[in-house]
Amino acid sequence: MLATILLATVLAATVTACSGGSGDGSRELAASPTPATTTTPPPSGKPGGTLRIVTQWMPSGDPGWADQPGERAVSRLVTRQLYSYPSDEDTTKSTIPRPDLAVGAPVVTENGLVYTVRLRPAARWDTPNQRRITANDVARGIKRLCTPPNPSPLRGYFTATIVGFREFCAQLAATPVADAAAFVESSTVEGIEIVGDDTLAFHLLAPVNDFVDVLALPAASPVPLEALAYPPDSLEYLHNLVSAGPYRFTVAPGEGYRLSRSPSWSASSDGIRRALPDHITIFDGLSPEAMQQELESGDADMSLDGKIPDSRAVELARANDPRLVVDGVGVTLALTVGFNGPSAAALRELSVRRALPYCIDRVSLAAALGGPEFAAAATGLLQETMTGYTDADPFPSPAGLGDAARCREALSHTPGGPVTALSLLTTDSATDVAAAEALRTAFARSGIRLDIRIRTGERYRAAAVHPTGQFWDLALTTIAPDWYGDAGRTVFQPLLDETWAGPRPADGGYRDPGALHLLATALRATSEATAASNWADLEHTLVEQVAVIPLAVVHTPQFHSTNVTAFTIVPSIGTADPTAVSLGSG
Repeated sequence: MLATILLATVLAATVTACSGGSGDGSRELAASPTPATTTTPPPSGKPGGTLRIVTQWMPSGDPGWADQPGERAVSRLVTRQLYSYPSDEDTTKSTIPRPDLAVGAPVVTENGLVYTVRLRPAARWDTPNQRRITANDVARGIKRLCTPPNPSPLRGYFTATIVGFREFCAQLAATPVADAAAFVESSTVEGIEIVGDDTLAFHLLAPVNDFVDVLALPAASPVPLEALAYPPDSLEYLHNLVSAGPYRFTVAPGEGYRLSRSPSWSASSDGIRRALPDHITIFDGLSPEAMQQELESGDADMSLDGKIPDSRAVELARANDPRLVVDGVGVTLALTVGFNGPSAAALRELSVRRALPYCIDRVSLAAALGGPEFAAAATGLLQETMTGYTDADPFPSPAGLGDAARCREALSHTPGGPVTALSLLTTDSATDVAAAEALRTAFARSGIRLDIRIRTGERYRAAAVHPTGQFWDLALTTIAPDWYGDAGRTVFQPLLDETWAGPRPADGGYRDPGALHLLATALRATSEATAASNWADLEHTLVEQVAVIPLAVVHTPQFHSTNVTAFTIVPSIGTADPTAVSLGSG
């Protein structure tokens, strides 16, 4: 399997607790699509000091539900996974999962259908007796992902991969909430076999080359028995959290959250977390403006979820302020084309859909999203760090500005008569609003009125993923990968698979068995070259069929205090690894 082959290459290097991410960098990947740096390079990893974090809201610390950067950053402090992504300035290393709780690469047998993983004997829970982390703890963590009434948004990777997990989830979903914990503990999943305290075997529905990446998700973290007493992803879970990582909570809320080194954690058993700060404080309840003020004044060091005010971010970028750091990867903003909306008669025609990319001025759109520092025009769904990325553009236009005449001509000759208006579904987020206005201006150049339909929260999600009830022709959607190396599944499966469990991008009603076949073929590829070709073919199919129109990759600017001397963003976390932040006062 591809992920296993890649993992084996980095196992040749000795893993130590203080390594910043070793590996031979065998994957040749392209550079970041933005000119901004992804790290504040340290002279050295300086240990010590107190890392001061601010946030709008405090994550629960429950790894099973950690799908946002702030949640994943907190999980990095107090949880571990079988495999994890190292903190490294080189994205060819930080996007390859390495052994964490596992002693090494999985043993893959039965033609790729069984992955057997052995756990490190020295990994411990922060309990009075420093109880060992066992295979049963790993199984428990995965089983509880489907706990009602709000199952994990990350469960789809496991239901699509592990034998019997979809059926287990269906049974758990039908279980009364009060009985869910007992069901999790007393029931088994056919495809998760506990071989012994230190070994478990995963039985897969079909061979896949990214299962190590799946096991590197926070959702694959072990969970102790004690956690079943509290609702998942809740304040109760947070206030009673049992740590498996290098830090543990020592102060209750009301005085801020304070973490100190966990005596149960052993540096020699963890080659991922550098655990540089001695202490960490987290203060929540702050607005983005208040957080930025705290950071600029030096009263805080980093934020978990603060968005820098747009005008200030531009000022900092233009001044080349070293405290501003821009993630080299990002989320992809795209348009989903509706096959069942008001203009269905026209948009079901491939020739008409192929005119739509020419209606779009990607250069102006990227400028509206922050300009070259924070957004880059995109003609594909894969990003440069991902296997299969190409810069191909099936619908090129002069300088990427679109072709208003070509758009106007095609939309004026459709089976149902001229198309003079299209409806656009969007959220009320600042990014979507800016993109929608840029699109409205671009379509107007072609004589097309873009009617914007704003829906928020659950109303947007309900409207976006039910193709039969479409009241829109185009939908702004965000593709936020859960990892960034062998990442084709995280980009394409939620988009194409109607049975996907968990959040999905907007669904326009595009259905193509050939695309699903390409997806399965890419997941089974046994060499990187073959996988790259397969993923590129799948991307080309979707883009050329104009089921989805890529618009831009949006990069999140982040800011840290002058007290920080090392701030390396881990793509799969979406922010800096807090265990690897080096402080000048250490």
